[in-house]
Amino acid sequence: MFYRMVEMNEAYAKNITKWRYKDHYSVYNFEDNEETLNELLTQEYYAVLDKNSMLIGFFCVKEAAIVPYGKKYHVYDDDNYLDIGLGIKPSLVGKRRGYPYLRFGLDYFKQKYNTNHFRLTVLDFNKRAIHLYHKIGFKIENYFKSQKDHYFLVMTLVD
Repeated sequence: MFYRMVEMNEAYAKNITKWRYKDHYSVYNFEDNEETLNELLTQEYYAVLDKNSMLIGFFCVKEAAIVPYGKKYHVYDDDNYLDIGLGIKPSLVGKRRGYPYLRFGLDYFKQKYNTNHFRLTVLDFNKRAIHLYHKIGFKIENYFKSQKDHYFLVMTLVD
């Protein structure tokens, strides 16, 4: 798989805010409004393009990749990790692209930030993503309950 990471721009951000995941995965849908657009453009978000320069996903890092409510539980206190977040276009979910996609992102950020310590946060019902993260080598380090009775798993990787 060929992927290319580029800076987020307004066209990519607008496209991403229109993506719609189904069923309980709808919690991953972005709001389609100015505030969300501004977040995608001002925080550390990156667009991922395929070999045909089509938008297929995004990554975010640092503050953009954490669940703010988790700070209350001190799950992000260890600053030896680069927090990452990711999303893939809904039509590509379940098409066996997750492993090369995530591997690409980790390799990119490993070079960009000169680190091999990564942390991500995932909802506990997202079994498909958790399976992928375990396959890559992430381990569950912590968890916390959100304000909406969801549980988040905080997973780390030293790659």
